[in-house]
Amino acid sequence: MIGALKRGWASFRGFDLTGSTVPPMDGPLRPNSDLDAAPMLIELDEVDNLVATTEGTVCSVGERILKLAATDGGLQIAATRHMAGRVTAMAAAADRLAIAVEGASILLQSGGDEPRALAAGGFNVGCVTAMSFAGPDTLYLAVGSTRHGASDWKRDLMTRSATGEVWRIDIASGGATRLAEGLAFPSGIFASGGRVFVSEAWRHRVVAYGGKGAAAEVVLGGLPAYPGRIAAAAAAPGGFWLAMFAPRNPLVEFVLKEDAYRERMVATIDPAYWIAPSLVTGRSFLEPIQGGARKKLNRLKPWSPAWSTGLVVRCDGAMQMLRSHHSRADGHVHGVTSLCEIGGRLLVGAKGSGKIVAIDDNREPVRA
Repeated sequence: MIGALKRGWASFRGFDLTGSTVPPMDGPLRPNSDLDAAPMLIELDEVDNLVATTEGTVCSVGERILKLAATDGGLQIAATRHMAGRVTAMAAAADRLAIAVEGASILLQSGGDEPRALAAGGFNVGCVTAMSFAGPDTLYLAVGSTRHGASDWKRDLMTRSATGEVWRIDIASGGATRLAEGLAFPSGIFASGGRVFVSEAWRHRVVAYGGKGAAAEVVLGGLPAYPGRIAAAAAAPGGFWLAMFAPRNPLVEFVLKEDAYRERMVATIDPAYWIAPSLVTGRSFLEPIQGGARKKLNRLKPWSPAWSTGLVVRCDGAMQMLRSHHSRADGHVHGVTSLCEIGGRLLVGAKGSGKIVAIDDNREPVRA
């Protein structure tokens, strides 16, 4: 009886009893069009894993690693290397470059030497989503899932998997130590000041691991988007850059709670057309939309419920948000998966839209 009264009152007042509400983009996350207004440096389909090395900027495109050289107002491809499989993550420290090749191995290149495979094992090499050096001889890995490959991230979310892990590799010995397990798709990692920050995408938060045996601390939670890779910020007051690769959506949150519908959708529909987050949308009329909530007179509303967007967040040294840079629902820099600072600028890699843009970040912090 009481339950029926609560449901009736909620229906009358418009309350959400499903737990599908998404936190608003406000305060430091107030929407803007910074990424759309930023100068585009180069277009590369599925660009990913932007890394600043001692020899310049490096990125990946599928099974290729590209070295990029600066031109007047942009970037161009200076060299190309083909790998044995899709490159899922890269990290650089001094003259060392670590490369994760999906389903193959983790390679380590020092200077101009040929890459060599690390002897470490025990983790799913097919789903290394991010890496970070802690000095020249220690490498941290975020393994998104033990069940799925890195390119099958939508399936990992829609099957409600939480099998992600964090590993530490001793490069000299090749030994690997698992630091955490049972994570909901860790998609970013950064080691700094004796702490390891990890983006836990499906739980919409960033956690930090301290010393040996220390419990995880939630340093940034309740996010309105799925957090991804983390990069160091060079300008004062230091801190980090956090990429958020897709926005949360109330309809997706609702479908995640409807097991029968979700399981049938996963079993019978192409993943490109699932009610699920996406790196880029608007390329097919088969994509799920919300009718008049998204379009009017065949034009996409910039304030509409977004299936894809562009979002980069500036955080301080404690991973608290200071400000952000956006590409709105009707923008053209969506699906930001990687970023790095080089030459005093932040390079933003939008895998969804296939673009690299540059931001000169000099605004005052906007706190909640």
